[in-house]
Amino acid sequence: MSTTDLASPPPSLSPPPPAAGRRILRGTVWLSVRQERTPLLVCGVVLLAVCAWLLFLGTRIGDYVDTQHIQNCNVVHFPAECEQVTSRAIELDTRWLTWVLITGWFLVALPPALGLFVAAPLLAREFESGTYGLAWTQSVSRQRWLAARLGVPLVATLVGSCLLAVVSTWWVGQIQGRFAVPGYYHWFTWLSRATSGPSVVGFSLLGVALGAAVGLVVRRVVASIVVTAALTAVVRVAVDASRYLLTPAREAVADIRMAALPADHQLVFSSSHLPTSTPIESDIVENGLLTSDGQRIPLPGDWLSRMPDGTGVCPTDECSAHQDTIVQAYATYHPPAAEWAMHWTQSGVCLAVTALLVLFCAFWIRRVR
Repeated sequence: MSTTDLASPPPSLSPPPPAAGRRILRGTVWLSVRQERTPLLVCGVVLLAVCAWLLFLGTRIGDYVDTQHIQNCNVVHFPAECEQVTSRAIELDTRWLTWVLITGWFLVALPPALGLFVAAPLLAREFESGTYGLAWTQSVSRQRWLAARLGVPLVATLVGSCLLAVVSTWWVGQIQGRFAVPGYYHWFTWLSRATSGPSVVGFSLLGVALGAAVGLVVRRVVASIVVTAALTAVVRVAVDASRYLLTPAREAVADIRMAALPADHQLVFSSSHLPTSTPIESDIVENGLLTSDGQRIPLPGDWLSRMPDGTGVCPTDECSAHQDTIVQAYATYHPPAAEWAMHWTQSGVCLAVTALLVLFCAFWIRRVR
């Protein structure tokens, strides 16, 4: 061995610098994406398939409506000029009714499905298998681990649900009121309000946050799915009831005369709506009658039988008992202009609950042993 070889410094044992641009995501975020790559890919494929189907179905229905000239004819509003094309409107209903109903139910089921089958096992699987301990012993704090494990599905859900909200809102606009599908008659019925607008985003994020929170507490995959299913039903009902917090109901009144059902039923020859003149497509909360002393008498609906002189026939015993003092009819309602206020209120409640659930997870992770 030469003297030169002995004097030369040993080669560096440090790893080579990483190539620029080799990896966009690093650390716990990269690990979280890698662990959940299969659910993310499946959800992405389902999202694209659903959007493609909505575009196809909406386009076909829109083309039929345009070519058959039935733009202003639907099951909600059927003016006299539509009587000449009744068969075309019925054909539209017959041809696409089943597909519209299936699609609507599927859209409603997507946010709960995210919570049940993606979010609930997300953290529960980590605790059930014990892999969370490996991450916590690798100089990764609990909060950082939770932020990565929960942040990745929340961000993916936000992006995907925004895309779905745009496409599904357009689709609901194409089919709303045109089909005899329970839930799609009006803008305020449950299918319409759950499958369009920002409500899609709010419900999706809420489903993921709720499922993750349950998984963190329960720590068993199957049990987490069951508990998440029960809580999702309760939370959805509560959120749905809050949709009119910022849009109080309005009231319309009109003068009316009422009488008890006459002995000769032949005198009753017509039926009509209450004369309150509420806007078309309003969400009616309550119909009823007002007495001269301000007492309210609710009615089961807004249709009244009438006698030839225009006097309304009392449909209930309570109405008959106060027929001489009834002076007005009233209708409490939400106008069509309340639709988007309803959507944003509903979404705001969902986002607020989502934020509370994330804060709860950040607090609860400290208690895990």
